[in-house]
Amino acid sequence: MCGGGCCPDRPFVSDEICGNFNTTEAAVPLTVYTKEATVFVSGTVSVFYDRGTDATITATVTDSAGVTTALTIPQGNTISQTFDDIASLSIDTAAATGKYCLTLHYQT
Repeated sequence: MCGGGCCPDRPFVSDEICGNFNTTEAAVPLTVYTKEATVFVSGTVSVFYDRGTDATITATVTDSAGVTTALTIPQGNTISQTFDDIASLSIDTAAATGKYCLTLHYQT
């Protein structure tokens, strides 16, 4: 056990935020993540499209400057991409269910 300050400070924190989405009864775009602090958040976004009426769905990652990146996910597949600056993630296709996971890294 480390005590008395022998362990160095951790300048970076990693968090994992995961959940399910269901746009069959929700308005789209459905925002599933929005960063809450004014920190620079980088990491990997993964979206799994389980089932729905369309062959593909679109998820959008937006950075702090408002620049968007659209991810197209075929049904039954997962798409993952790493980003330098993540401000939000939304699911933009109606009548779809699936899962999302963000592995985020930021400085404390």
